[in-house]
Amino acid sequence: MTGTSLAPTVLDAIQTLTDFAAGNADVDQVLRRQYELGLAWPHFRVGEGGLGLSRAEARAVRARLTEIDLPRTPASFVGLHQASALFHDFGSDRQRALIPRIFTGEDQWCQLFSEPGAGSDLANVGCRAELRGGTWHIDGQKVWTSNARHASHALLLARTDPGEVKHRGMTMFVLDMRQPGVEVRPLRQMDGGARFSEVFLVDARVSDTDRVGDVGAGWAMAMHILTTERDGASELFDRPVEEILELWRTSSPRPAPALRDEVVRLWVSSRVNQLSGARARRSGDPAEKARLGGIAKIAASEHAQRHADLLAVLLGPSAVAAADYEAAFEDDLDPRSTAAKDFGSLSPHRFILRCRAMSIEGGTNEIARNVAGERVLGLPPEPRADKGRPWRDLLKS
Repeated sequence: MTGTSLAPTVLDAIQTLTDFAAGNADVDQVLRRQYELGLAWPHFRVGEGGLGLSRAEARAVRARLTEIDLPRTPASFVGLHQASALFHDFGSDRQRALIPRIFTGEDQWCQLFSEPGAGSDLANVGCRAELRGGTWHIDGQKVWTSNARHASHALLLARTDPGEVKHRGMTMFVLDMRQPGVEVRPLRQMDGGARFSEVFLVDARVSDTDRVGDVGAGWAMAMHILTTERDGASELFDRPVEEILELWRTSSPRPAPALRDEVVRLWVSSRVNQLSGARARRSGDPAEKARLGGIAKIAASEHAQRHADLLAVLLGPSAVAAADYEAAFEDDLDPRSTAAKDFGSLSPHRFILRCRAMSIEGGTNEIARNVAGERVLGLPPEPRADKGRPWRDLLKS
């Protein structure tokens, strides 16, 4: 528990939901009731899935809901943490009406941002969107798109003005993934799964009413989304350190004594990350929150990779020999696999292999270090040859 006290009205809402779930209601009914009571995103506005609570209060509510074992939303990470927040903060009435469908899983979402030439340098997006009448025509390629094969909708970042500097010439859209101009090609991963896809867009169509924010404001929308991704990712990367402690105690033959220091370091790292996260959540100082948030994703991903290294050593050959690659593939083909999950729920072999990507996704750790250096430590920025130049005049890889 967090120790955060909750108002009687909030406790009443939790009790109402608990009583409703204890009846004969099915999962869809429970999720709809949770949204209506403001317990889907407790920090959202009243009437839009929330109760207007602070982040600390919302975390305390989620902890209570976890204790009573309610059905989990089938929403993907993109829907649950990104599309919902974007629509809540910047969406039109039409877009905010999509929020309850995100929570119930009626709509599944993916994020069409990264491209072969625009990964770490996301501002280099080249997917084009041209307005003809009241409709945008989209052409381009996206890659490393999680859950694209199951998604009904996407948040699409596209270039609408190649004559502008690259950070100002993009716009955000809501794209219907089920239209003829969208082709999804799954990518097989080394852990056996296929959660990522590349997506080809050939004259895909988006109504101007499905534009999010102003034309040319896509970079600001993307940064808002990626902030929520980095905040959420630092928690998703967590895997209980007790797993390592239990393996240390029960392994036979006994692990080499030299490993003991590594186990202790991992436990200390886990505790430091927990305390740092708690400090950030409780801080009322925006500057302090920015400093702690700037290092949270780096610390969490590198801690997870150290955890995976120790896990592989303690499990020995069984870490790979016991892997079921076809089962991982079949799991990712199942539409139910879209639900946002933390890495603690992965099998050991999938975690060991999957965590290699943690220092890349959600913004590379190198980029995060640059941001922390410039915005937290006040260091001079790296030289940029593209600054102030139109995107169309830049060299393309």
